[in-house]
Amino acid sequence: MSLREKLKGCLVLGAIGDSIGSRFEGNGPVEKVSYDFHWSVSDDTQLTLATCEAIYASEKVMPELVAMKFLEWFNRRKLTGLGSSTLKALRELQVGGHWALVGNTGERAAGNGAAMRIAPLAFKRNMSRTTIKDVCSITHKNDEAYTGGLAIYYSIRNALDGGWKGGQDLIEKIVDELPDTNVRDRLMELQELKQLSLVEIGQRFKPTGYVVDSVPVSVFAAQQIGKLGADQIFQELVKMGGDTDTTCSMTGQIIGTLLGYNEIPMEWMEKYNSDLRVKESVDLFVEGWRE
Repeated sequence: MSLREKLKGCLVLGAIGDSIGSRFEGNGPVEKVSYDFHWSVSDDTQLTLATCEAIYASEKVMPELVAMKFLEWFNRRKLTGLGSSTLKALRELQVGGHWALVGNTGERAAGNGAAMRIAPLAFKRNMSRTTIKDVCSITHKNDEAYTGGLAIYYSIRNALDGGWKGGQDLIEKIVDELPDTNVRDRLMELQELKQLSLVEIGQRFKPTGYVVDSVPVSVFAAQQIGKLGADQIFQELVKMGGDTDTTCSMTGQIIGTLLGYNEIPMEWMEKYNSDLRVKESVDLFVEGWRE
């Protein structure tokens, strides 16, 4: 499978997960999940695509260019439903703030924003952790947020490089790469509970806007792909409630990288193709992608 097929799988299934999850974001536990509604993406996919636009044809990822692309999309009103840390960073960029100084710090910055948009960096070669941290810190200057971003980055790298083949060992493969943080501790806790179903995990650990609650559950959900399939995984994530657009999007990005674009169900593609702006952006990025 080519890198471009995996990249397209990552972006498309991430957008599909986002569209499904957006319909139920912020709700309590949901009993029944229906896909019979108009699909539209949230800031999760919008910022992921903005990141793609900033780096897709570049040999080197530069955080200042990523920040300027975020600002461009913000000024053109292409970003909606932004979290507080991202919104603060963009407003400060508007008045001339430096990318390394804007945004939230401390506990207020421990959200999902960095992790939900980090996926494109996994498709670039020789990516340094310094660059990853810089891109995360444009909006979220917090070690937990950075570690959440690293967890998604390494999950996608393992799916991309063949280190992970769809079994229940994804957490084991990434956890030693992560700093000693609450995100890492939660991942290790979930791996000890890998005999539990995704439903049972959701009852114990409801995803929220706090990165410690959402990224580990998303990685745990992705490693159920061999047992449940993408449809059942999305349904179970939606039924958990909470930050469903982000958990479904991050999980979709990991699974989409593993399976590739051609394995995405046709009925989902019909819904995805109805959003021509997202489709055209993804097609452009994939066609011109440089490793």
